[in-house]
Amino acid sequence: MAGNDFGHALGLSRALSGLPLSPLVGGYGELVSAQQTLGFGHLGELLTPGGGRLRVLDGVFRVERPGRRAHVNARVLRGMRVQRPEAAWLLDRLAGIQEEDPAALRRILLYQFARLLHDHPAGHLPATAAGLGVDPAETSALVHAAAARPRLDSGQRAAAEGLEDDWRGRRVRAAQRKAALLPAGGGDGTLEARLAELADRAGAADTALAAARRYEELGDLDRASVQYEEAAWLAGDCPRAVRGLVRTYRAEPGDPGPLESVLVPGGVELRWPPGLFTGRAWRVVRLTQGEPAGAPLAEVAGRPHDGVLLDRDTGIGVRVRHVALPLGADGAVEGPPLIGAPVAVAPAVTGLRVADGNGWIEASWAAPAGTAVPEVTLAGPAGRRVADATVQSLRFDGLEPGAYELTVRARYTAPGGRPGHAVLSAPVTTPATVHAWPAPVRTVTAAPDESRGLLFHVTGAEGAEVRLLEWPTTPPAPGTELRTADLPPAPDWIDPAEPLPTGRPPAGALATVTAVAVLGQRAVAGPGVLVEAPLPVTGLAVRRTSPQEVRLTFDWPGATGTVTAAVTQDGRVTEHTVARSVFLREGLRLPVAPSALRVDAYAAPRGARSVLAAGPGDARAELPADVAIAYEVLPGARRGLRRGPAVLRVTVRAPDGATDLPGFVLVARGDGGRSPQRPSGPAGGTTLCRLTGDELAAAGTLEREIDPAAAPGRPYAVRGFLLGGRAASVRLEEPPIHSLVVR
Repeated sequence: MAGNDFGHALGLSRALSGLPLSPLVGGYGELVSAQQTLGFGHLGELLTPGGGRLRVLDGVFRVERPGRRAHVNARVLRGMRVQRPEAAWLLDRLAGIQEEDPAALRRILLYQFARLLHDHPAGHLPATAAGLGVDPAETSALVHAAAARPRLDSGQRAAAEGLEDDWRGRRVRAAQRKAALLPAGGGDGTLEARLAELADRAGAADTALAAARRYEELGDLDRASVQYEEAAWLAGDCPRAVRGLVRTYRAEPGDPGPLESVLVPGGVELRWPPGLFTGRAWRVVRLTQGEPAGAPLAEVAGRPHDGVLLDRDTGIGVRVRHVALPLGADGAVEGPPLIGAPVAVAPAVTGLRVADGNGWIEASWAAPAGTAVPEVTLAGPAGRRVADATVQSLRFDGLEPGAYELTVRARYTAPGGRPGHAVLSAPVTTPATVHAWPAPVRTVTAAPDESRGLLFHVTGAEGAEVRLLEWPTTPPAPGTELRTADLPPAPDWIDPAEPLPTGRPPAGALATVTAVAVLGQRAVAGPGVLVEAPLPVTGLAVRRTSPQEVRLTFDWPGATGTVTAAVTQDGRVTEHTVARSVFLREGLRLPVAPSALRVDAYAAPRGARSVLAAGPGDARAELPADVAIAYEVLPGARRGLRRGPAVLRVTVRAPDGATDLPGFVLVARGDGGRSPQRPSGPAGGTTLCRLTGDELAAAGTLEREIDPAAAPGRPYAVRGFLLGGRAASVRLEEPPIHSLVVR
């Protein structure tokens, strides 16, 4: 169908012989973004409200009804803003493009139609083109042309759509890289013409670069700089041209000052010299140390505001240098560059704090993200020490007292982790002081003292004050570094008098006394000793219940669990421990010998290793030896058919001997009955015999005949009694009752 195949030689002005491979429109990305925001699949939908059709073979026309079409020009586009106010910016932008190049809008539409047909599974059918809003008279030709045009992958599409922006921005090297991605022989004459212009400009830039390199090798930096500037004018993004300018440019008197580069949170802040920034356009590029010489230039995004631009994309751990290239109206480099000094993108640590102790300094800080092992330097009386810290702290030990200066520099690993290329941040410095600390206490002991309770002995802490302290909570471990202001007050029961402190803990106390060495405002905790003052036992009384047993009574000391009774007798000490429940239920009876004894009763210590304070807390009671006087009445010896007088035998039993004994009297009572009653007391009958204590002590055993004349009539009952002040302390052993009746 001659005349209907797209690409037929129609003879029309600016007609296309094939579908375009690139829209070749500046700012195409902004157009697509605005189009997608409005919800359009292609720009033709904006031009045909109400479901109209488009014709694009010999221009851009809206087909309103069969046989009637309207050309879409800049005036029509601006007039559509009334109907489509939400698309006013996009319509104005398209109108400007149309005024600049009447064929540009058609190129955009044809490029988008070709892309949609290539992406559609049925893109080879005319119906698919009709579905896109193309007039049926042109669908077959459009589908045929789209099939003949090379298909572009995502990378080629991005190159095709960004090519014109690079060309207009004089980014020749970036345009060359994009052009290299596009397929050859696509039939796009306009694109081929642009690529030819690109090649010419790139060739001219290469020629200027070659001349600049020759001059630089000859040492003629001025001519080299001129040629590098020429290459930058031709190709503003040429890395070799910009790097050559950095190497060779020398500011002349009157030239503006350099670009100031300052490391700030979030990146590197670039500041233009005062008075230079007048709102003109600039291209700012970033050079990174270590990158290949031919690597594409990294252009800093954004525009300077009031002479300040923040580069947020520098990365971490690199050294960068910025170059600001002034641009003319056509986007070409125009005028001398502003070159900043190299700056290390290495944020310094923050919040540096130091603490000191006994021969040590510890530093801590907040490390920025991406920090490797920081470098920490400590300068002091013994010189400089450099160490690699952990990420956020470091401690120096073994320091002598004196003034120090600590410096922390964050370290960042260079790109690729190459050894020897780490980047250090600016130093952060702070003073520190290691103070003199007391020598620690080595040992502390306590011993009971009869008059003072406890006697303390301390070793170590040479040249320091020693304080004996009782902590309200768990005592600190020996060697713990303390502040004097934080020490608890000394117990009021400890007398710190030299040379040996003494003290008597309050009754019931169980305390750990810790020795602390103090020097000025600093102290070191030492060892401790457990001391105890049990509650006293009161009301102790001892009574002998038999020659082999005594009974103890006393007031139980508070909530004490056990009480120990120590019996001292015959040179031996025997301890008996009784629990509170047993004592309250059964009392306390102890086996003993008849000899004299002493009983000491005290509350048992609660701590297995505690030292008990001596003093008036112990209860003591003494019991003399068990002294007994035994008597018996023996029948008289037979004298023929009759018995002689009855005999009184009195025996003294005293384990340790006896000198102070009561007297003894034997009393008889007879009433003529068959069973006479026993005398009730020394005055309750007839005295038959009286012995003094001295007689008993001297004899040990005494026998006396009972005078029958002095006895009452038979039968009569006799009974012995002890007389005198010692009678209560001597036990009287009586014989069986039946032996005390004389018949």
